[in-house]
Amino acid sequence: MPVFTKPGVPEAHCVTVSGMLKGDTLPARRSIRLAKFDYAQGGHYFLTICAFQMRFLFGTAESNRILLNAIGRIALDCWRDIPNHFPRVELHPFVVMPNHIHGILAINDGHGCPVPLRDRHPTERFQHPTASSIPTIVRSYKGTVTYLARRYLRNASLQVWQSNYFERVLRNGEEFSNACRYIFENPTLWHLDNANRRGTGHPCPSSAHH
Repeated sequence: MPVFTKPGVPEAHCVTVSGMLKGDTLPARRSIRLAKFDYAQGGHYFLTICAFQMRFLFGTAESNRILLNAIGRIALDCWRDIPNHFPRVELHPFVVMPNHIHGILAINDGHGCPVPLRDRHPTERFQHPTASSIPTIVRSYKGTVTYLARRYLRNASLQVWQSNYFERVLRNGEEFSNACRYIFENPTLWHLDNANRRGTGHPCPSSAHH
């Protein structure tokens, strides 16, 4: 797993959406990947990664702006650093919210158009990670953020992320535009959600397709 560059971590950091130019028991875990899709092939992928128990670990929302704390700044800087460790990846709009991250990653397969044209059999298998695949990228990102947050806060047991993550394959320009709009509007819509105003947060989507 690549360890990303150590970011600076000021007490608070104001961030807007970034756009890059080109008896409680846990339910049994299940795969949320598409059964016959190769997540290493070229394409645009809309990702949602949620904080542990949807806690507001990354900061607060004030006046349609997101004020990141130390963990949020780590999450932001590590996301920006992804292309330095995965050269095939391009960053598109993303935002770090108080309890989750939305972002679009493009994997360039060298054919000029990153939108996938067909499904292929998956190459990612347990204990056989595929280089530059979405599962490998997310796993490396989450692991690095957790490592740096624990080190910065001197808390070896800190839980930063919910297990797994959620993605949508963006197959055309309309889906890409809709995803970009959703990301850009996220900070503005934050206070319209009663759960966010109460500080409880919503669970992440129950499916990879949302």
